[in-house]
Amino acid sequence: MERRTAPSAAPALSLPASPSLRADFAWTFAGNAVYAAGQWAVLSLFAKLGGTEMLGRYALALAVAAPVAMLAHLNLRSVLATDTGGKHPFGDYMAVRLAVTALALATIAALATVVADAWTIRAAIVAVGLGLASEAVSDLCYGALQRRDRMRQVAASMMGRTVASVGALALTLWVTGDLLLSVCALAAGRIAVLTLFDLPAGARGEQLRRTGIGAAKEIVLTALPLGLVLMLVSLNTNLPRYAIEHLLGSAELGVFAGVVSFITIGSTMANALGQSATARLARHFHQRQFADFRRITWQMAGFMVALGLAGIVAAELIGRFVLRWLYRPEFSAYQPLLVAAMGAGTLSYVAIALGYSVTSARIFRAQMPLFAVSAGGCGVASWLLVPRMGLYGAVLAVALAALLQIAGQCWILLRALRRAEATQ
Repeated sequence: MERRTAPSAAPALSLPASPSLRADFAWTFAGNAVYAAGQWAVLSLFAKLGGTEMLGRYALALAVAAPVAMLAHLNLRSVLATDTGGKHPFGDYMAVRLAVTALALATIAALATVVADAWTIRAAIVAVGLGLASEAVSDLCYGALQRRDRMRQVAASMMGRTVASVGALALTLWVTGDLLLSVCALAAGRIAVLTLFDLPAGARGEQLRRTGIGAAKEIVLTALPLGLVLMLVSLNTNLPRYAIEHLLGSAELGVFAGVVSFITIGSTMANALGQSATARLARHFHQRQFADFRRITWQMAGFMVALGLAGIVAAELIGRFVLRWLYRPEFSAYQPLLVAAMGAGTLSYVAIALGYSVTSARIFRAQMPLFAVSAGGCGVASWLLVPRMGLYGAVLAVALAALLQIAGQCWILLRALRRAEATQ
């Protein structure tokens, strides 16, 4: 059977020689590590300079804005990075990104009026949404760079964006002690790096023309399942937070947000590895090199298990010290919660790695029902377990969501590979 080729109207991209996966991973990990450290710094600054209540209010603003932002995100970076045939020019992708981002900001503003009584909290939710919107535009630029295997430039941008945004937040929070002004400064730092670096670097060498509303519609229809998946993934993270805020209050939400943030250690590595391997996995699948596709997939999953186990051991040995140093002395009492969170995190890391393989095979629609089931399970577990087990119930809900994802992703991958091999 003949291999499929790109349509003649859209010739395949001429890509430069690719750096090694190890080099890509090193740069991507460095960028993601600095970015994750920046997220920790934000939480630490709010806890130390604003207190647990302010940290909880920031976590609530993020929990409201993030699911909408993730739906609008559409994971266009992965769609662009795996478009190795150059079916649509970069200009079409950017037009879609800007349109859906504007719609998302309007939706976040509407939600803010419903979930918050004080105007300052409403404005903070919108400001958090603006920061997420700027990151979404940057992320599309990263997709263009990723397709050209320019992970070093992606890493440099992530580092610069982290330093600029966290520095602006720290200075503003220290001077004013105000949540709203601080999240505005955070967004301003991200927008500055987007304007000065990401847009010029991402567009360089790309086709900026737009081919019409038909192309935009096709991109949206292709990416919409991934946007829904990202929204559901965000809900998996935030449904326990809604339950905690409603049942236990902002202070407990602040504690949960601070402790569970340590899961980002492994998530950083999982995302770095997945982003580095996405274009390579996509080429293996497209070129029907299924043995290589399998090998990289299971290597990533095995690495994530080992990483998670190391995190559990570290939480047991030095968790109290780290919690006390990073946040406040009273956080050290939550070291057992940290150990449980790292156990749930191990499952999440594997799910992230498998998710990149599913996306690299351009299996988009099948992910939506899987993550709907996962989010539904997480939501039900949160509202059942948090009243009975407190913050530990929320951690168990996160673990259940990850288990459901892993089971579904393995089934999707195995079925796709069997079908593809049967047509060789």
